[in-house]
Amino acid sequence: MEKVRVAKQTDTTAYRNLWQTCFGDSDAFCQWFFENRFLPDHCVCLETDNQFAACMQAFPYTVGIREKEVKGVMLCGVCTHPTQRKKGYMNKIFRYEMNLLRQKGYAVAVHTPAVLESYFSFGHYPVADACYLTTETIPQVQPQKNVMTVTSKQWEMLYDGYVAFAKKYSGMIWRNKEDFLRKCQDYNADGGMCKAYQNENCFGYVFYYQTETEVTCVEAVGDDAAIQMVLQEILSQAKGLSFSAKLYTKTNVAFDFCKKEVKQKGVMGLVCVETLLQALALQSNAAFAVQDDVVTENNGCFTLNGKRSDKKPAFTIEAGRLLQVLVGYTSLEDLQDGIMIHDAAGFAEIAKALPMVDCYIVDEY
Repeated sequence: MEKVRVAKQTDTTAYRNLWQTCFGDSDAFCQWFFENRFLPDHCVCLETDNQFAACMQAFPYTVGIREKEVKGVMLCGVCTHPTQRKKGYMNKIFRYEMNLLRQKGYAVAVHTPAVLESYFSFGHYPVADACYLTTETIPQVQPQKNVMTVTSKQWEMLYDGYVAFAKKYSGMIWRNKEDFLRKCQDYNADGGMCKAYQNENCFGYVFYYQTETEVTCVEAVGDDAAIQMVLQEILSQAKGLSFSAKLYTKTNVAFDFCKKEVKQKGVMGLVCVETLLQALALQSNAAFAVQDDVVTENNGCFTLNGKRSDKKPAFTIEAGRLLQVLVGYTSLEDLQDGIMIHDAAGFAEIAKALPMVDCYIVDEY
């Protein structure tokens, strides 16, 4: 017998065991994660015949969208036990989770899954890209002076730089200092290291992991010039290893021996259209209709101020596609082949109020 329900604190061990079965993360990371990031009343699981078959987690954050504070969550740990896959369990827990989050007053759910396409059927579409620098073998690289190793006692010095960086991009998590330091602890729990460069005009830091075979830079924040110097110092200590660094899309950071490639990275789902529109505080006379197969309360006709409307809609759009436009990742004009336009003038009015903006998601959890 199948049962979908909200998680309980007593489910912690079952969640952790399934996480490790599906993702293979270390004991050290999982211990830290489930002590600091597991919020049962935001999480959903599915049991079948008394077996813990599938689950997902959510953690609340403020998300910056078009320079406005939006109440959101980050999803993670979405998984099904290998013996229970292809039974539709993910569809059931995902729908349950999205409606649970709406009841709790959230507007959006952001995440950075390994396979983005897995979530398109739920209306969770890309809202951010990332630029990757990669090489199979690091050559001899000269050290870079004035780059410092940042210890746990010094993490706080990075916070103001993180805030300044986060404010530049739509879709970023706007962390308070306490949660920024918690994120640093997250990296450190699994062996992550940090290096930084700073003077009166330039700032940047990089969190990275180095094993016997590879260097992986998972978070690079700051000015291009500073990140270039920090990465050079990291590379100078890793000759012969493979290398990968995730950067914001318009970065000028480059190395002659590295391939540079931009890929879609983050996705987002619309939890509550009214809450999001009210937070963005946009205005229009025209209205539009939203179609949502996951959160049925999102269906209806709205104006940009978040109010339901009796006006004839200028167009009808899928909830996930609307969210891509609201975040600023794409424009209504670019999506118009998939939009039912009923009134060209109203469509143009709303499109003008929603220009594209720079989007990025640096966080994984």
